[in-house]
Amino acid sequence: MNWKHFWNQRARLDNPLSQVARIRHGHVMDEQIMERIADRIKIQLSLTPLDDVLDVCCGNGYLSRLLTRYTKSVTGVDVAEDQINRARRFSENSKLIFYTADAASFNLERKFDKILLYFSFQYFDSYQTGKDVITNLIRHLKPGGVILLGDIPDQEKIHLYYTTPWLRLKNKIKTAFGKSDMGKFWNRSELDQICHSLNVSGRYMTQEDWQPYTDYRFDYLIVLQNEN
Repeated sequence: MNWKHFWNQRARLDNPLSQVARIRHGHVMDEQIMERIADRIKIQLSLTPLDDVLDVCCGNGYLSRLLTRYTKSVTGVDVAEDQINRARRFSENSKLIFYTADAASFNLERKFDKILLYFSFQYFDSYQTGKDVITNLIRHLKPGGVILLGDIPDQEKIHLYYTTPWLRLKNKIKTAFGKSDMGKFWNRSELDQICHSLNVSGRYMTQEDWQPYTDYRFDYLIVLQNEN
């Protein structure tokens, strides 16, 4: 799947939440849910008014804007230039800055207190690409900093999303031809393995019941230890 093209196409939709595919069962997500997600992220990342936050795969900056209320600054990065153009257009906020760049290779030549990659890790649809992305996030993280990979489809719960054998077969065929718009369902053990290889601490986190995709997704927290 050409994800850059996919998200550039979505950026042309009218509704800001449709632009970033915050949809469940054909319905656009309620804005109040996004507020609750932002509050939850604040807790998971232990955000403070002194934190400089990096929001990777930020899309149109919807979540980035919500997070500025808790932080010193939020820097957004996304590969889709049309999404970043949307983000810049609707973000008249001195705490925000946006860049068009690839998650696995960008270099902002600075480090951040906290890093968020939310609702997008599935689009790194191979183990190696996922590892490359996490490696690059760690490069941008200060010692003692935290990375939240949020809303990751769970391979062990794929049957809760593709609920019939036919749907599962159809997805396998689409995936084989690079046409699956869901990307990769990750196994927590893959993330544990990546963290072990990079000498960082990783922790699986279940989602709360009110979260829209809690039945088949999970969160994952990565901590970079302080230097001695």
